[in-house]
Amino acid sequence: HVFDVLSELTAQVNYGNFMHGLMKENVQLNRKVLSELSMHEPYSFKALVDVSRTAFPGNRPAAKKEGLASIL
Repeated sequence: HVFDVLSELTAQVNYGNFMHGLMKENVQLNRKVLSELSMHEPYSFKALVDVSRTAFPGNRPAAKKEGLASIL
């Protein structure tokens, strides 16, 4: 189960973009710590992947519209 999560993440993550996203969000973890997290805390590592992805405006979830704007 844990390896399924890791293999899915590895297929989707570009290392350079991942590190750049973490830097933009001011997450300061070195490669050794990230490696340890990926092996021993895959769900925490996935959370970091999600943080990195949302660092780029095109990857942020769409804002939920309220009121009349939700109908239009």
